[in-house]
Amino acid sequence: MLCSPRLYRAMWIAIALLLTKVFVSILWEYRGYFPADFESAFLSGKRTVFHGSYRVAFYAHIISGPITLLFATFLIVSGGRTRLRSWHRWAGRTLLAISILVMLPSGLVIAHDAYAGPAATWGFTTLTIVTGFCLITAARYAALGKYLKHKMWAIRSFILLVSPLILRLASGVLIRFDWESELAYSLNAWLSWILPLVLFESTAWFKPKRAMAVADTTFPAKSYRTTQVT
Repeated sequence: MLCSPRLYRAMWIAIALLLTKVFVSILWEYRGYFPADFESAFLSGKRTVFHGSYRVAFYAHIISGPITLLFATFLIVSGGRTRLRSWHRWAGRTLLAISILVMLPSGLVIAHDAYAGPAATWGFTTLTIVTGFCLITAARYAALGKYLKHKMWAIRSFILLVSPLILRLASGVLIRFDWESELAYSLNAWLSWILPLVLFESTAWFKPKRAMAVADTTFPAKSYRTTQVT
């Protein structure tokens, strides 16, 4: 092992606290959205497009985004816990519905006018499509009772749902060191979700295949038939 279990746990706690701080700071900025303040960071330069479908999509996205992230966090924590199974299923269905019906479609609309132009727009658009695919795939494997495959796709979904926090954290670092530019933002729009996903895939690849096969039969298919997303 590269580090002790205690150090490994401490590292993840530190990451969770850091992302929580970013999450709270994002919510704090909502003061500039009700009503819309075009001097605020995100809405700066958006006055000309802030009407019609963009306006509706913007508010739908900023309201549904934190909700889906909270549901996703609960699902990660409750996954595999028998006493929370009914809550897990309900939360999974709710997360899937909010994501597919509200959060992801609204994200596609506001991505069209992303800062830094087409490169960033395509980065966020691809993120939205991949997130939807991962969520649906996780739900499908849950319905089939394939616990391990469900878990793997659910973790991928969680990583993608958390990626806006990573985007904001990276943006803060760029601003702090005066490295902010359209190129940097465009790269951030892609790397903020691709790099964490690659890191997860690389660690998952080295797990013993036999142990993974056993884990896939931990729960009988019948008991997991209606579970949605971990």
